[in-house]
Amino acid sequence: MNVVEQEFDALAAEYENNRLASWYQAHADEMLQHCITIEEGDILDIGCGTGHFLREYMKGKPGLKAVGVDVSSSMIVEASRKAQEAGLENLKFIHADWESMSLAPLSGYNFNIIFCANAFHYFTDPQAASDKLYKLLSDGGMLYVLERNKARSLLTLFWGFLHSTFIKDQVVFYKNSELINFFEKSGFTGVRIIRSIKKYFWKNKIFTSIVLLEGKKSDAAGNDSITTGTITGKQGSK
Repeated sequence: MNVVEQEFDALAAEYENNRLASWYQAHADEMLQHCITIEEGDILDIGCGTGHFLREYMKGKPGLKAVGVDVSSSMIVEASRKAQEAGLENLKFIHADWESMSLAPLSGYNFNIIFCANAFHYFTDPQAASDKLYKLLSDGGMLYVLERNKARSLLTLFWGFLHSTFIKDQVVFYKNSELINFFEKSGFTGVRIIRSIKKYFWKNKIFTSIVLLEGKKSDAAGNDSITTGTITGKQGSK
């Protein structure tokens, strides 16, 4: 068990009720508002935690199948329990480390959208992680990544310094340009920031600076739109 799994195993039982629960749930609200919504097809959430975002996204969408993956076994237990209580039989959770997991358990899906919120800074090889996301996404599909905005946050810079010099774990916060470069090198097109938030004293956090990025996987004909499923939402603006 790695240190990240240990950290989130300890948080799982109270993750949706602790002091920062409203902060993480506000991130989910931002994604729900600014990412596209489909009524049919498959979606994947990397670093799904206790599944709050997926449960909200899946409400009233019987034609949609979703999979959440998380490195914490305790998070997956909580996510599965909460999905069952909500009656969401089309929602599945897998305990695995995204970077090292086999894609075999996901082979039966055709993912139109992949979400990755507050997880990218834990990856030990961000380029390989991005390549894996691209490989798994269906042609014409969309990627959404929510991360800290390092360029607009001295606090994030400070935490990055602490992680690299004192804590000495795998956590690395990236500049927006670095994130965009990872995704473009993997093959994503139209990579851009669609939402940027900088707020003080927001949802029990002293300071918040986050960005939501979008990327597309063109289909075989070079088109950028999703080829399966029905889009009911619309993308937000910066």
